Amino acid sequence: MDSNDEESKNMYDESSNFPLIKIYNKIPLVVKDDSESINFDKKKYIYICGKMLSHTSIAKYSFEACEFYIYSPWENKLYHSSMYSGDCFSNALKWDYKFFKKIRECLTKEDINIKKHYFIININGKDSKEKEDLILENNKTYLELHFIVKKKDVVAFRLLLEEIIQSDKDIFFMNQVMMLDNECEEELLIKKKKQFKQDNEIKEVENYIKGINDKYEKKTKEMLIKFNKLNKSKIEEEEKLKIKLEKNDKESLEN
Repeated sequence: MDSNDEESKNMYDESSNFPLIKIYNKIPLVVKDDSESINFDKKKYIYICGKMLSHTSIAKYSFEACEFYIYSPWENKLYHSSMYSGDCFSNALKWDYKFFKKIRECLTKEDINIKKHYFIININGKDSKEKEDLILENNKTYLELHFIVKKKDVVAFRLLLEEIIQSDKDIFFMNQVMMLDNECEEELLIKKKKQFKQDNEIKEVENYIKGINDKYEKKTKEMLIKFNKLNKSKIEEEEKLKIKLEKNDKESLEN
């Protein structure tokens, strides 16, 4: 359930806005050691569930960007994050179609190409290389998506993680997943009902047109039959008149 199939087909149409998409995904995390070397540890990952909201890529403006629940099984922590565009999207990169498309792809796909982009948990707001860009708060935890752009490591997307205190964190998170899944099912049902209604309307129009065509064909046949009868009658009258004229001419000649 990374996203609805129909939404996925239309998600990357450059001529339209980015639609709302629902996301449930398992995201592997990168770990940095003291020497700042990147190590990919497949045992460390997070689960993410939520929405990327609709917006346009035509102009740069402030908008509600997303809302997510994040569950970290390796540390048994549950987070919530609701972000505006200026707080989560990097100003170091141009806000264009390709930028937003790539972020959405990284959030919806489980395969991560570490040489091009990676996710990391930034604890206590450390390690911000672009201080003039996204502002980090002290003693806060962030989920960051890094892009490798021309050999430069850039934080492209960031979620401020607010911890949720729950006794059964995994159950709470799965309830959020089920709620999201139910929303998808309801929306799919609405789409199916709408399609069913449209199909019925189309069928009604087709039946109406067929009825008109049937009436037209019937009327045409009736007119042809009447025409043939009239034409036959006319021919018979002409033959009778011709015979009569020939008879009259013959009598005139004899007299």
